[in-house]
Amino acid sequence: MAKFASIITLIFAALILFAGFEAPTRVEGQKLCRKPSGTWSGLCANSDACRKQCIRLEKARDGSCKYEFPAHKCFCYYPC
Repeated sequence: MAKFASIITLIFAALILFAGFEAPTRVEGQKLCRKPSGTWSGLCANSDACRKQCIRLEKARDGSCKYEFPAHKCFCYYPC
């Protein structure tokens, strides 16, 4: 019984940990939603260049490189 309780506790702790990674991004109290850049081509390795392109060309609030299977992509952030 103690082993079962330990396993349940570890699973619960892992869920709490992973939930922290999925928290929505907030800037100035506004919730921002991300979507893949429509103007970026290729793999994204430079978040600063991605951010500048999202703001300048797509009129987004922010941008950054994030991993989404199968590669790193440029994502732009807009108010939801």
